Amino acid sequence: MRLGFTAAVAAIAIPASVSAQSRIGSMANRAPDKDASQVMITSFKSTEKAPPGKSPENGLGYQASEEMRRKVDGAFPAKQIWVIPVERINPNLVASAFSTTDALEPHDAKQLAVQIRADEYIAGTANRVGEGYKVEADLVLTRDINARQPLGVGEAPKLGDALNILVKEYKEARKQLEGEKKCVNSVRDQKYAEAIQFANLGITAYPKSTLARACLLNALYLSKASSDEIVKVAKELSALDPRSNTALKFVADAYRKGGPEKSDSLVVTLLRMMRNDSKNTTMVREAIEEIAGAKNPGIARPIIDSAVVQNPGDPELLRLRWKILGAVKDYKEMRAQGMELIRLDTSFADTTYFSTTANAYAQDSAFQLAASAAAEGVKKFPTDAYLVGFEIQMLQKAGQLQQAYDKLNSAMAAKIPVPNAGAQKISLLVALGKSNEILPVARELIASGDTTASTRQFVINAANGKFGAAQALMKTDAAAADASFTETLGLLAFADSVATREQKPQVAFLKGATSILLANLKAAASQPTKSCDLARTAKGLTTDAMIALPQGGASAPKATMDQLMGMAIQLDTQLVQLISSYSCK
Repeated sequence: MRLGFTAAVAAIAIPASVSAQSRIGSMANRAPDKDASQVMITSFKSTEKAPPGKSPENGLGYQASEEMRRKVDGAFPAKQIWVIPVERINPNLVASAFSTTDALEPHDAKQLAVQIRADEYIAGTANRVGEGYKVEADLVLTRDINARQPLGVGEAPKLGDALNILVKEYKEARKQLEGEKKCVNSVRDQKYAEAIQFANLGITAYPKSTLARACLLNALYLSKASSDEIVKVAKELSALDPRSNTALKFVADAYRKGGPEKSDSLVVTLLRMMRNDSKNTTMVREAIEEIAGAKNPGIARPIIDSAVVQNPGDPELLRLRWKILGAVKDYKEMRAQGMELIRLDTSFADTTYFSTTANAYAQDSAFQLAASAAAEGVKKFPTDAYLVGFEIQMLQKAGQLQQAYDKLNSAMAAKIPVPNAGAQKISLLVALGKSNEILPVARELIASGDTTASTRQFVINAANGKFGAAQALMKTDAAAADASFTETLGLLAFADSVATREQKPQVAFLKGATSILLANLKAAASQPTKSCDLARTAKGLTTDAMIALPQGGASAPKATMDQLMGMAIQLDTQLVQLISSYSCK
């Protein structure tokens, strides 16, 4: 009695990990057959964790995967399937700092399968439903994360019985694999007709096939089959696996070709694609942009709203809703949704969140709100160049010029690489009416390594402004105009030394026009005293003009160029006569 009691206590006290190892010991000790497919099964996802104080291995997800591993191992001959034991799986998980009892994200599961050389893997979920259990699983081929075959749903009072339903479906689903593999190889060899035949053999072997259908879809597309035939197979695949973006991308393309009348269907399809793969940032961004440009982007709104109601607190759905709100330009609700997301998950408040929110306000011409949103981001990410620069831009558009200028100076002093900082600084000086500071700032920027064309353009614009001011003085104060044109030539010499190849014609034109007008002033000033120096200076200026103007090229209308060149030639002739009449030596 005492021995039996002790034995009973010992049996109860055996840790789950030891118990699990004893159940699958035969798998761990058996080497795989050279022709057997190696199958990885990791922890299922589950909302039911281990009871408090118990090992994580008592969680439903881990228990379901252990049971599934045992059942699959017993359902197939050793020459056909080898279930990879946890002794090969767990060291890789531990080395990568992953839990050995928690479910993996899809991309992590694929990476693990690659590392341990699995040919395929099974990923699933397990939860209690009422008095029983509900399990779901997918068969995924390691070579492609999108090569997925749903194994359906198993429900039963006992976990083992629910899993038996999945194992039975797994055995049926594998009947398609030979045809699917031959199809893939034929596509690789560009033998599309053969590929289509092999894919159809796989579908015949397993009518619910998604793997063979995916290969068939690819073969049809590459063989330039009709759009109707491609869409038919794509819709079959999508019906069997609603999460298949492989199918949906072909359906979406067909709707695009269908014109405006298919716009609503396209929006719904794009939304499904985003829900299926919400972490594919490139695809999501492109889909959002397409929805925003659709004939009726608002059709996406009730769909995502309904999904959020049906799945309260789902962060991925809330992120999609936030993006859809931006696409349909409901910026107020977008802001509220963003705040809710941050409350649920503070990591959502990243640079993308702040920049997207600020941009949304800017699109709505709410520049002060845009500046405030960017400022919130700068508080959290003080060295993010885009956010800092965007806040400055929005402050400028909101009319807060001095504040924008001060923040830009601070950013430049802190060496934050704000995009186009030099041009922004000069534009703010212009807006603040501090034109006398523009040239020194431009010189300083260029001297410190600024290579942007925009900074150089400000130097040219300053010279152009000086030229216009000198022209205005010609009628009222010739001496002041002379001095102003002389300053303009000095400024143009600097502009020419820093101008880009594309900007040089503009500089040359301004130099030619300035030289002519200044030459005319000096010629007139020489006459009262018959000043040879002034006359010769004027003559040199006309020569400069006749050299510079042809270099001006297309920077001014031909009529203007011809008029100025005519003036230069005429003035040059007159100056030759003046110098002769002055008896200059």
